[in-house]
Amino acid sequence: MNNMQTSTLNQDSLEHILQLELDNIRLFLELLEQERNLLAAGNLDDLPSLVADKDRVIDQFSRLDARRSHFLNMAGLPDGAKGMRAWTSADDAESTAVRDWEELLNLAELAKQLNQSNAAITANWLQYTRQTLNALHGATGSTILYNTKGQVT
Repeated sequence: MNNMQTSTLNQDSLEHILQLELDNIRLFLELLEQERNLLAAGNLDDLPSLVADKDRVIDQFSRLDARRSHFLNMAGLPDGAKGMRAWTSADDAESTAVRDWEELLNLAELAKQLNQSNAAITANWLQYTRQTLNALHGATGSTILYNTKGQVT
C-alpha cells in the first residue's frame, strides 16, 4: 500500500471517529436540553434515569477520545487538542476532518454552557429545598438534622 492510500485510509478512520464523536455530543446536548426542561418544570422524579443516560454518553466520550488519541499517536502526533491542531494544520483546510473537528469544538462549548446553566438551576432547587427544610424545622421547633446520606445526626 503506498503512502497516498495509507493517508486516505487514516483520514477516513479519523473522519469516522470524529463523526461518532459528533453523534455522541449531539445526543449529549439533547440530554442536557431534557434535563433543563425537567429542572425548569420541577419534574425531578425523572432526573435519575436521565443522569444514567448522561453517564453512558460520557463513558462513550471517553472511549471515542481514546480511539482518537490512538489514531493521533499512530500518526506520530500528541493526544488531544494539540494533536488535532497538528493534524488539521497539515490537512486540507476544506477536509471533512477539519470541519468536523471545528464543529465538535463548537458543540462542546455549547454543551459546557448548557451544563453550567443546568448546574445553576440545580443550585436554585437545592437552595429552595434547604430553605423549605429550615422553615419546617423552625415551625416544629425540631432540631433534627440529616446528613448527606439521609441519616439523622
